[in-house]
Amino acid sequence: MFGVKKILFAIDLDAANIAPVVSALKIAQSFGSEIHFLYVNDPQAGFRHPADREDAVALKMRELASDELLSSVSVIYATAKGDLAQEVVKYCADNSINLVIVGHKLRPKIYGKVFDSPDVKIIDAINLPILVLPTK
Repeated sequence: MFGVKKILFAIDLDAANIAPVVSALKIAQSFGSEIHFLYVNDPQAGFRHPADREDAVALKMRELASDELLSSVSVIYATAKGDLAQEVVKYCADNSINLVIVGHKLRPKIYGKVFDSPDVKIIDAINLPILVLPTK
């Protein structure tokens, strides 16, 4: 049996669609798992993101999900600065993560030829089970 004790969701705090966050919380709730929300700030951004501290990530999560859902799951908030995929891999190793959840937005094929999407970077870098939540 596949035991899922710790789940990681790499969160994009600028995303307008919150469905993946709520789905990730519900999945953690159904497995009885601890869920880690990791925000990774790009060091090339040149400014400090308003949510690059754990308490700011927690505040943003309270805006996205209901208190009832958040209180039903053990939630850990974390931040990092660096390359998204590298930081996710490092965080998973350091925290014994069993499952990674990523949201995926369908993009035009030309976009995929020109740009790397964050979810694909994570999928290519990590050697753990990954659950991809599609968004429209």
